[in-house]
Amino acid sequence: MNTAVSNLEKQKAYVESLIKKKFKFGLTVGEAFVRSIRDLGYKHSGTALDELVDNSMQAGAANVHVVFGFEGAKSKANPSEIAIIDDGHGMVPDMIRLGMTWGGTHREDDRTGFGRYGYGLPSACVSTGRRYTVYSKPKDATLYSVTIDIDDLCDGKYTNDAGDIIVPVAVKAKLPKFVEDHIGKHFPGKAWTGGTIVVIEKPDKLTWKSANGLQDNLLTHFGVTYHKLRADLDVWVNDTRVDPIDPLFTTPGYRWYDSDGDRAQALDPIVIEARDPDTKEVKGYINARISYLPPTFASIDKEKDAVRGNQNPRFRIIKDYNGFIFARMGRVIDVVKGNELTTFQNYDRYIKIEIDFPAALDEMFNVTTAKQQIVPKAGVWDMLKQNGLDQAVKSLRSKFKEELSTHRATREISKEKKRASEEAMERTKELAPKPSNEAEARTAERGEKGLQQAAERVARETGKPISEVRKELEFALKGRPYKVAYESVPSAPFFRADMWGGTKMLFLNTASRFYQDVYAHPNGTPEVRAAVEVLLFAIADRMLDSTDHLRDIYNHEVQEWSRKLEYALGQLAQGVGLSEDNHPDNDGEALQAAE
Repeated sequence: MNTAVSNLEKQKAYVESLIKKKFKFGLTVGEAFVRSIRDLGYKHSGTALDELVDNSMQAGAANVHVVFGFEGAKSKANPSEIAIIDDGHGMVPDMIRLGMTWGGTHREDDRTGFGRYGYGLPSACVSTGRRYTVYSKPKDATLYSVTIDIDDLCDGKYTNDAGDIIVPVAVKAKLPKFVEDHIGKHFPGKAWTGGTIVVIEKPDKLTWKSANGLQDNLLTHFGVTYHKLRADLDVWVNDTRVDPIDPLFTTPGYRWYDSDGDRAQALDPIVIEARDPDTKEVKGYINARISYLPPTFASIDKEKDAVRGNQNPRFRIIKDYNGFIFARMGRVIDVVKGNELTTFQNYDRYIKIEIDFPAALDEMFNVTTAKQQIVPKAGVWDMLKQNGLDQAVKSLRSKFKEELSTHRATREISKEKKRASEEAMERTKELAPKPSNEAEARTAERGEKGLQQAAERVARETGKPISEVRKELEFALKGRPYKVAYESVPSAPFFRADMWGGTKMLFLNTASRFYQDVYAHPNGTPEVRAAVEVLLFAIADRMLDSTDHLRDIYNHEVQEWSRKLEYALGQLAQGVGLSEDNHPDNDGEALQAAE
């Protein structure tokens, strides 16, 4: 059949089906609209339920409880119902009915709270389950409810004779047993005298299916989302109270602030005046908080990187909130990773910046209807830059790189066992021809001289007798033909080779760009560093075994290599930025201290 004819026939059939339902060519097709809203694009179930928590808070609730029900479920492994209970001002019967519609709100364009358009309640519900009921009453009034079932909607049960889809009239109601039981436990006696309860049934679109997984993720998500509103609202998931989580980890008493000895370092906050570009009138104030997390912040064992198996609970937060964290009126909305100021990479997770703005600046930040995304206008990034946010990121990146390098150097030099590169080089002896007596004598002389100079230098620094220091060095180097060590010498070559007794020493200069940008790069791995060490050992081996004349040539070449390498790496850092796709991220497996 001709494709065009086939499509025309489908069109005719579709139009006829709508006409049979007495469709009046309104702006939306009810069933299709609801089905599309189900895929509105909430990031996960937590962000959908945020809408209902927002409504509760704006209704003056002091407590919001998210409770799982298991009526009809085979076990308590997977909830069959989810209730959101609040003790706010409640709704009159007709308002319940209006609240079930898209746009039905008495807060239209209200800038005093979180809701503005009246989309949150129905969108959140249909994005979670196929049936939902809203129970509500003002204080000490009669409880009423309205139910919407998507399957009944598709069967035309809400369509009247005129072809309009009508929300059912509110009816007197009785709460489900699992809700009554929870209220009886957490609102003893007659403490719950009014408020709103949303019960979502047939939850077929949950991001986390199991009860345990859903509860754990909601506790964490709500903890971050409402952390700045802790004084105004208590949120519970089942019988567990949500502990606030500051994604900058600078608030004492909040979850994971002091889970171990590492602490976030808070920088001075920045307050920015947002002015109208035409009138120059101040429209509101943007508050920026900044913190820095040390390289060991997400590790359990501080001597190891935060790779899988060694990640403490903080890792999840610093990974999920990597970028500019935007909050509207204290409520966290979005994390913007790539922007006009910079693009946050995996190793930037230890730099935290939170931007909080008032609702009066919504247009400036382009807040989406579902409060899912922030798309700041160019002027916002200009303001942030003018107030030093880009410089703060650059400064903290340098600080992290320096501390990471120092940490790795300290950690690795303290290891007593031989490094993989050292053991690999030992095995290359089998490939080398037996040196002449003259060469052996020359190497032994260099080793004696190098060991004595090292002992004298350490003796000067520590005040110990040279003989004592020499014995300590001989003991530490015994049985080690090759050894990696570190030193910080600004403007010196990126590596040097020396003989200490019978040990060939490879010194890596931690002050060099090569060390910071290549060897100790946050996305490096132990395997890559070992390969770099082997490469440099192979060069150092030839330098140390050569004649004095050749050794002078090698030293000159290393100076030239270092000079060009320092310049080229600087150009690479400035002009050839790698995209996020160039950086591996396997939940920490391929990352070092930043992961």
